[in-house]
Amino acid sequence: MSDQPSSGRRPLIPGQIASWLGAISLVAAALIATGYAYTLVRRAPDALTDRRKAQQNLRAETDKKEHALLAEPSRNADGTYRISLEDAQALIVKDSQVIAKIQAGAAPAAPAAAYVAGPFVAADAEQMKRGAAVYARTCIVCHQPTGKGLPPVFPSIAETPIVVGNPELPIKFITNGLIGPITVGGMTFNSAMPPVAGVSDQDIADVLTYVRQSFGNKGNPVTVDQVKAVRAANAARTAMWNTAELGLK
Repeated sequence: MSDQPSSGRRPLIPGQIASWLGAISLVAAALIATGYAYTLVRRAPDALTDRRKAQQNLRAETDKKEHALLAEPSRNADGTYRISLEDAQALIVKDSQVIAKIQAGAAPAAPAAAYVAGPFVAADAEQMKRGAAVYARTCIVCHQPTGKGLPPVFPSIAETPIVVGNPELPIKFITNGLIGPITVGGMTFNSAMPPVAGVSDQDIADVLTYVRQSFGNKGNPVTVDQVKAVRAANAARTAMWNTAELGLK
């Protein structure tokens, strides 16, 4: 018999300790999994709400852009203008053939014959004087007293090839206007030149002659007959000329 008194307890064996630790681990894992699932469940409605809100915002933005396209006049990417749906409907009600007329007026121009400049001829003093007066009345605000224009809005007409080349082009610019991108002196301009109102064939011939022999330009005079010929060839046209259809870049 042992001389040591018995305490009444039996010491834990390693197997029991391992079992308890395993049970605790399982309970902890279950609690973690439950907490993670609960978090996902709570976050799911928030994510759904956010997605619905994003869809609503996108739809509202799309509706806003669509309304602007239909209701607000503006400029298209190619430089042409668009009018509002209300204005378009009013035009069609007023004239059922307006679309056909616009299409006919904007039909591509026939390619111009190659221009060959003859020997330089100086304009007479009277035509230059008349041309200077027309320039001061109709052109000077945009192209300035120097002919240098106002970059990047209005291009220079000083020492510019298009000014001293085929006079048919600047005659068209004056009579019907010009729109679309054009590069002058290495700079691209994309503003509109409206038709010049209140000028006669003589005025156009005089002002172009003045411009073609001023600001460092060396172009031959323009005659009234040349202006009349261009007007007659394009009498049915109502649309502004576009740089693309004239082969200008």
